[in-house]
Formats: sequence, structure tokens, C-alpha cells
Amino acid sequence: MRMTRLTTTALAAVLGCSGVLAAGSAAAGSAAAASAPLGCQYKVLWPTAGVYENPNPNSVVVKTKHAGDIVGASTCEGAAYNEYGYVLVATDAAADGRGWMRVEAVVQI
Repeated sequence: MRMTRLTTTALAAVLGCSGVLAAGSAAAGSAAAASAPLGCQYKVLWPTAGVYENPNPNSVVVKTKHAGDIVGASTCEGAAYNEYGYVLVATDAAADGRGWMRVEAVVQI
């Protein structure tokens, strides 16, 4: 029983770090049943797309993503600056862990 609890705790920590949360002790034996993705995920369409510190075109680009990359955040937030639309993505490269990508650069999956 102690080994199962230790394994479940380790699995929860690994899944938590990768953006997937483990839930429910009844489903602890099955990782597939215990995990569920949260928020919004997007696939990058442009050959290269910037992740901005703030949702405006004059902001610092903190990271670059490439076509086919999967990005996202735990919430489905959006923002606008003049004619530009942005979606929230999680990134450790931004000071607050929140980056912004142009809406046209991604498609929701």
C-alpha cells in the first residue's frame, strides 16, 4: 500500500509539472483515467511565431515557436491591441509565466 501511495505521488508530481493534473484517488491505478488536460491548447501555424511578454506588437519577444509546436495555458484568455488579437500561453520565459501569441499564428486544438 505504501508503494502505491509513493508511486501515485510521484506520478502526480510528474504529470503536474508537464501541465497535466492527476485527480481522484479512486483512479490512481490508471494514469489515463486520472489525468485530464485543462485550458486551451493551440497548434502553431506560422513558420516562426513570437511569444510576447505583453499582448502588443511593441512588447519584448521572450520565446519563438515554430510551425507544429503545441502551446497553451490553463485558461482561455485573449487580448487585443489595436487591430492585433492575442491568446494567452504559458511560458517560463516571461516574468509572470504568461506569454501572448498572435491569434493568426495559431489554431485551437
